[in-house]
Amino acid sequence: MLAPHLVPTRPPAAPPADPLDSRLRDRLRPWDGTPREVLFLGIPSDDGVVAGGGRAGAAEGPRAFREAVLRYGTTWDAEHELDWSDLTVADAGDAEVVAGDVATTHDHVTACAASLFERCDRLVVVGGGNDATFATLRALGPGTATAVINVDAHLDVRRVIDGRITSGTPYRRLIEEHRLPGRNLVEFAAHPHVNSRSHHDWVRSRGAACHTLDAVRSAGAGTLTARELDRLSLAAPKLAVSIDLDVFAAAYAPGVSAPGVDGLTPEEGRQIAWAAGLQRRVRLFELVELSPPHDLDGRTARLAVMLACSFLAGVAAARG
Repeated sequence: MLAPHLVPTRPPAAPPADPLDSRLRDRLRPWDGTPREVLFLGIPSDDGVVAGGGRAGAAEGPRAFREAVLRYGTTWDAEHELDWSDLTVADAGDAEVVAGDVATTHDHVTACAASLFERCDRLVVVGGGNDATFATLRALGPGTATAVINVDAHLDVRRVIDGRITSGTPYRRLIEEHRLPGRNLVEFAAHPHVNSRSHHDWVRSRGAACHTLDAVRSAGAGTLTARELDRLSLAAPKLAVSIDLDVFAAAYAPGVSAPGVDGLTPEEGRQIAWAAGLQRRVRLFELVELSPPHDLDGRTARLAVMLACSFLAGVAAARG
């Protein structure tokens, strides 16, 4: 077994590799169990999204991501004049999910991700509901050793009521269960009019930093990401950057669980992903809530692939 609760997937048929046109699809092949610099893991579950009132469909996110890889994503980053084709990358497959049982799915994700962290430098998670961030951060290590930037329209600090775990509850669960100190959480690009005052007050009362959408724009998305990662690295050896794709304006990302009127641009997302890859302590990079049934022309899936490629370029640059 490659890892507990891991379901290997068969990748879509790809065109023959062209040595003069190196692409992500040529590198993102099924994992054989050997250590890699970067592994990809899908989490095909949206039960937490539906439980929170979001649109169903994110369970198909990993599949749509893999299909988008076939048509987009060279290993040459023209912006930074960098080729990351020599990175060792593989697709580990999907975490095993249990339909209708979010808590058990999270247990499976945690066991699977913990095993993968032992055999890769960086783990890229594609989802799937944002609720699974509870499970992936739990896998990363003890709370005091972990810090995270939540790039999201939403703060995701809703209470678990009557045992109902939703895509809006992961960070409150992590903090209340003492798996993540509040000071090790950064809320990044939170949108106006989608988060309550009580949730903002709760986040700040726990010592978390909260940067609104306009604050991120004013500081510069890439600049602020790098600054916050540097600050967090002084407090924790293991960092995570989780991007909920609903942080982007719906014009760029219609295929999400909860589309936003306003939001980040793809350029800002690319800067965030590059900065995440460039910080050596970032062990976990997430792209969640990709909901293909609501996408237009596959643009949200393509955006997710672009962010993954930018992250990989940053990883290669950090390696030197």
